[in-house]
Amino acid sequence: MKYLLLSLLAAFALPIEVNAEDKDFERWKESYFENYPFECVETGSTPEYTRCEVERLLKSDWELKKELNNDQLWEEWRKARGSICYHYQNKFFGQGTVKPLMTIACQQRLNSESKRYCITGEDKQCG
Repeated sequence: MKYLLLSLLAAFALPIEVNAEDKDFERWKESYFENYPFECVETGSTPEYTRCEVERLLKSDWELKKELNNDQLWEEWRKARGSICYHYQNKFFGQGTVKPLMTIACQQRLNSESKRYCITGEDKQCG
């Protein structure tokens, strides 16, 4: 089970290019789960719940990508965000099934903070 979750996380970490023809979020989202046999079940097993969390993160990524309207900047954001979350995942969570979930939660939080801080204007300190 741990290896299945890690393979999902590894697949998610690899950049999948979204070009102009690939505007459909559902098709883009499903491309991440081609080899993942579990569906999203909020109250399900760890792999099922993990899929739900990744789907939420992908939705957040999709919205941020559209907001930025700059593929290079978006990819740089995802790479930096992934590196930061991976660092803290290893520092605090050792091994086990919680580790991938903590990385996903970290990435969701950073997306949320960037949106709150600079995109929505909720935080008035953004430059």
